[in-house]
Amino acid sequence: MTAGDRADVHIRDAIDSSLNQWDAMAADLAAAWPGIAARIRELNAGYPQGDGADGASFTAQYLAGGGPERFLRDTGELIEEISGSGPLLRATVSNTLTTEQANELGLTRPRLQA
Repeated sequence: MTAGDRADVHIRDAIDSSLNQWDAMAADLAAAWPGIAARIRELNAGYPQGDGADGASFTAQYLAGGGPERFLRDTGELIEEISGSGPLLRATVSNTLTTEQANELGLTRPRLQA
């Protein structure tokens, strides 16, 4: 790719738009999660599987390895990571584009020799 070709490649706007969409999705997910988690807890509290032999067997399997509370905790942590990654991605992309621009300027300027 030559320097002339690079003039036609404009990715900053596309990246900004994509990161804005990511931020909106992450904000919506973070806002919805507490209600979803509360609904799951509410449904579990109703003990719909019953206390018979089949219900007890289901409960033992359902609660194994931390059960739904582990799922809720892990999902909450994942949502926090998703929400926090937008700003990190934005900074990484910005640094990359700035570095690339600086490299191109350094490579196209004639160097002075002592």
